[in-house]
Amino acid sequence: MKSFVAILLCLPVGLAAAQTPVETIDGQTISADVPAILCADQADNRVRLVDPFATVDDAKLLWSYPAVDDPPIQYVPTDAKRVVMNDQVMILIAYHGRVRLIRYPDAKVIKDYPSYSSCHSAELLPDGLIVSVNSNHGMLRLHRSADDFVDHELPYAHGVTWDKHRDCLWVLGDRLYRYHYRSGNLSLDRAFDLPLSPTGHDLFPYRSEAKLLVSNNDALFAFDLDSERFDLLSDLDSIKSASQHSDGTIWISDPERTEIGASFQSDSIRMVNPKETPTSFQVDGARFYKARWWQDVDFSY
Repeated sequence: MKSFVAILLCLPVGLAAAQTPVETIDGQTISADVPAILCADQADNRVRLVDPFATVDDAKLLWSYPAVDDPPIQYVPTDAKRVVMNDQVMILIAYHGRVRLIRYPDAKVIKDYPSYSSCHSAELLPDGLIVSVNSNHGMLRLHRSADDFVDHELPYAHGVTWDKHRDCLWVLGDRLYRYHYRSGNLSLDRAFDLPLSPTGHDLFPYRSEAKLLVSNNDALFAFDLDSERFDLLSDLDSIKSASQHSDGTIWISDPERTEIGASFQSDSIRMVNPKETPTSFQVDGARFYKARWWQDVDFSY
C-alpha cells in the first residue's frame, strides 16, 4: 500500500482561513473543533483520522485503529462514527460481520459484537446499547450483548441515527423509518417514502439544523424534520457518505473516483455544489467506504 498522504487539491480562501492546521502529537486527543476526517478505509481494514489540510510534504496521520505498527484486523470496515458515551469519546465501527465500540484515543475495545456479513452502519443508543443495519439481509439489529440481540426486518437497511432531541431512532432503507425506543425495545412509528427510488444509503445529521442528510442511489437530499420534506442537494448518484463542515458546507465521499478500487470505494472527499472552484482532497492509497468530518454530533449524543 502507498504511504497514507492527505492531499488538498483546491481549497477556497474562506475555508482555509477559518481553520488552523492540526499539530500532530502521538497519543494526543484530537478535539472535535479541529478539521479532521474520520475514514473507514478498506485498503487495509483500518479506521483513520486524517488532517485534510496537510500537504504532500507535510502529511499528517492523526490516529488509526489498529495502530499503523499493528497488523490489520480481518474485518472490512464500512462505517466509523465519533460517538459519546458517559461523557467519553468513543468510535463506533461497523464491519462486515462485526460491530465494535472502542475508546478514543487509547483504542481500548469496550464492546465487540457479531453481526451480519452485510453490516453497513451502526449507532449508539442513550442507554449504551448498539443498533446495526444490515443491507443484504434487510435487518435492523438491536445488540444487547454479544449473544443477546433482537432483529427487526427492514428492507435495504443502510443507515441509522439516534435523535436525542425527539427521542427517536431514524433508520434508512427502502424508506426513511422512525422508531420509538422504550425500555430497551424498538417499535416502528412511521415511514417516509424516499424521492426517486427506494434505495436509501447514507444517513447523517446536520450539525445544528433539524435536518438529516439522506443519500440513495440517485442523489443526496436534506430531510427537514419539521416540514418532513426532502430537498435535493446534489444529483450525483451513488453517494456513500455525507457530512457537514463547521462552515456549513456539505461534503461527500466522491462517487466519481472509482478508478482506485471497487465502485463503492473512493480516495477523495469533495464539497457539494461549491459556488466557485470545485473543492476536494484525496488520500493517497486509501480506498475508504465512508469518510466524514470529525465532530461532536449534538444531534445524537
